[in-house]
Amino acid sequence: MCTLFAVIWPEVHFGDLEACERHSADLIAHCAEKRVGQYRVVGAIFHTYARATREPTGENIAAYRAAIDTHHGSGARLGDTFFIAMLAEALLAAGDVKGAEAALKEAFAYVEGSGEHYRFADLHRVEGQIALKQSEPDRAQAEACFLQAIESARSQEARMLELRAANDLARLWRETSSPNDPRPLLEPILAAIEGGESMRDVRNARALLAEIG
Repeated sequence: MCTLFAVIWPEVHFGDLEACERHSADLIAHCAEKRVGQYRVVGAIFHTYARATREPTGENIAAYRAAIDTHHGSGARLGDTFFIAMLAEALLAAGDVKGAEAALKEAFAYVEGSGEHYRFADLHRVEGQIALKQSEPDRAQAEACFLQAIESARSQEARMLELRAANDLARLWRETSSPNDPRPLLEPILAAIEGGESMRDVRNARALLAEIG
């Protein structure tokens, strides 16, 4: 349990996927040895998630989907907001827009039925990404989704999720030559985050600000 919540979980949120994959494999082996079934299943979710996110091949995504199905087969649904949103993102990275849409629809249905809102902001962020991956990208819809994600994260004081959505919105503004200035969007969020300079989302925000100059 300590490895899951004190090591793997932060690695997932901070974007250190190689470390997440390595430590998840260690957790799976330990749980198999000690016959701790439930944490072995959760370890498999994070292990296959990290691999599918780093290398979104059909095989890796299928393994991630199978790990989620095994989790459901045990009667557990906790964490589906996160697990399915990240499945949708992996499917997008693989070019399967329709599959990503179906996964996100499932995630929103789960939120509505369960009340699990702790990753709700990320669902809207991924929804915005899907809008941009259509054969005719809907940039207005994407912007609305990113703004909704930012608002949702801000209401929960979830700074990293807010920054992640703000990065996507700022990047959209840059790519579309929008007159909106990303600095007033990103700088207050960065100022509210203590430390975290090694985190993926912080690095991405600072890199984007450096490009603006």
